[in-house]
Amino acid sequence: MEWAEAVIRFFKTEITPPNPWGAYHLSCLAVMAAIVVLLLVLGGKLQKRPRLVRKFTASIGIFLLAAELLKQVLYGLHIGENGVYWEYPWHIFPFQLCSTPLYVCLALLFLPEGKVRCALCAYLGTFGLFGGLTVMLHPNAVFNDFLFVDIHTMFWHVGLVVLGVLQWTGGEIRPKAGDFVGAALVFALFVLTAFLMNVFLPQLAEENFNMFYISPYIPCTILLLTKIWEQLPYPAFLAIYVLGFVAISGAIFIAACGLRKAMTRLRRHGNTDD
Repeated sequence: MEWAEAVIRFFKTEITPPNPWGAYHLSCLAVMAAIVVLLLVLGGKLQKRPRLVRKFTASIGIFLLAAELLKQVLYGLHIGENGVYWEYPWHIFPFQLCSTPLYVCLALLFLPEGKVRCALCAYLGTFGLFGGLTVMLHPNAVFNDFLFVDIHTMFWHVGLVVLGVLQWTGGEIRPKAGDFVGAALVFALFVLTAFLMNVFLPQLAEENFNMFYISPYIPCTILLLTKIWEQLPYPAFLAIYVLGFVAISGAIFIAACGLRKAMTRLRRHGNTDD
């Protein structure tokens, strides 16, 4: 089992945590920005090749799945006096807002054209995009002293941003209110699942099991929501949480619709000049 211990030690290499807005973080932001600009420039061509857009989406989803499985296994494996043993830390169970695009991508692999597919693509382009951008612009809580985790978290959240932008530039999201309503319903379903997991698994609260950070047993640690959790009754906190996320994601939907219209006009104007 020496090889197993060597692999575990390699992936658990400890480092000094990167600084937010330091060289590593800025490099990841630069890569993300470059890919986003490329997707915006290629938007017209991507919309003519929907199968290619779906292949890209599927490829990113499969990458996220592989990366998350590796992370989950490595977090559960430990080296003790008697060798390698398994002890799973339930607080890392992959069911946070930023984990849900993984499940959406897997579902899209099997879904044909229709309202459900449109809703899931809109979810990636709004709630998923919001989650990715939030972490990329405020990574204070995600960097730690494990090299693999710091690499994983940046790849992951850059992937969420790319996934979201791809749905818009590739034409997978229609500028219709119904698409966003579908995305909001998907979000509500995820929130309900997280709520039920938190409520019916109270014994895991001791291990900081807090899916979507809405556990009634553990204070929410999301910026402004912390005070709301502490000062208001839990039902009021939950309502503000859901409505807040829906409002911000709705604003993203409106802004992205406007940007796509403007870019479409720009492309048409360019073609007319030619």
